[in-house]
Amino acid sequence: MTENDKNDFSRRKMPKQERALATADAITQATQQLIIKEGYENATTNRIAKAAGVSVGSLYQYFPNKQAIIKTLIQETVNDAAAQIRNQLRDLMEVPLESALHQIIKLLFEIYKENAFILIQIIEYVPEMKEFTKNIKLDIYTYSTNLAFLEQHQDEMTVTDYPTALLLIVRSTVHNIECFLTESPTDMTEEQLITELTRMAYGYLTK
Repeated sequence: MTENDKNDFSRRKMPKQERALATADAITQATQQLIIKEGYENATTNRIAKAAGVSVGSLYQYFPNKQAIIKTLIQETVNDAAAQIRNQLRDLMEVPLESALHQIIKLLFEIYKENAFILIQIIEYVPEMKEFTKNIKLDIYTYSTNLAFLEQHQDEMTVTDYPTALLLIVRSTVHNIECFLTESPTDMTEEQLITELTRMAYGYLTK
């Protein structure tokens, strides 16, 4: 492997066929599990390949190094999560605001709970990915649909500065979800958290 390969975080080959997709997915999932269990330094490409049930040569067909695997894992996780949120928001355009907020916050919580390693903890495990993740965030990928959602419900709201409202609601909601999942600061249940976050967002938008 050349020095350029070591600095290349880009995916080497995009899988298209079902078998290739399964192989690439096995590699990314094995990487995540190894990092969680044994740390980033111990997650070598040889160990990743073994855990994924593929040869190291097969791994290098798709990824030049483990950084590229992690980059792909982050990108795919955010892409999939953003698609879920956008679809949900579109389905909720005609739903009353309070009920719609509850449903979208519930989905957001489920997404963060399922993907906590990538969406919350990845920088702790792999600090060198901090710069890469700056512009790969759910709020950036869903911004236009979030804004359209607020505009669609403008008759129910008192706020008029939608971009500012969106910024405050999203960041506050995500911060509280992250704290709940990583610190469990209270005896509050998941449903209680979702209900309180809904009340907070709805109250801010309508009072």
